[in-house]
Amino acid sequence: MQDYDRAVVIGEQSFGKGTVQQHRSLNHIYDLFDNPLGYVQYTIQKFYRISGGSTQNKGVVPDIAFPSPVSPDETGESMEDNALPWDRIEKADYQAQSLPESVIDTLAQRHQKRIADDREFSFIRQDIARYQKEKDDNTLSLNEKIRRQEMDDEDADRLARLNARQEAMGEPRFKSLDDVPKEYEEPDAYLDEAASITRDLVNLTTSRNE
Repeated sequence: MQDYDRAVVIGEQSFGKGTVQQHRSLNHIYDLFDNPLGYVQYTIQKFYRISGGSTQNKGVVPDIAFPSPVSPDETGESMEDNALPWDRIEKADYQAQSLPESVIDTLAQRHQKRIADDREFSFIRQDIARYQKEKDDNTLSLNEKIRRQEMDDEDADRLARLNARQEAMGEPRFKSLDDVPKEYEEPDAYLDEAASITRDLVNLTTSRNE
């Protein structure tokens, strides 16, 4: 869809595994009965896009990236030992649509402007910052008082966020987490922003064709 210019890809960069493996048992060659030798994994194929580029290592890079705590440089295929490199072959003979780069640039600018002051995305940025700070911390306190304080802090933070939403909607505040209805659903900031980008895309492409 991205190569054909028939879609704007949003979200996170994909993992980048663009290869196909096949397992072969060594027992077919060396029959040791009760002492199996295990398996060998062969890489037998590689995926390529119609544009000629591989999905290996790089994955699919979104046109508009959403905030994410996980970097593909830390978790993607490129981090694997002996991962095959990204490469390119001759592109296929295909006809792409005419989605100008300027449209994607405008969508990205509007997206950044929206999320800059958006309450839910500010919560997401806070969570990302906390994750980045704590992800390499391998210690865990066994002190009951400290652990209880950490849980109380987490509950207080969640209650504050819930009440920020309640106030924005003109609804009464929750006194405690026990007052939150079981059917309560938190907003899906990513889904809502995807809908906003879709609306922008429709408006931009419609105005260009008129």
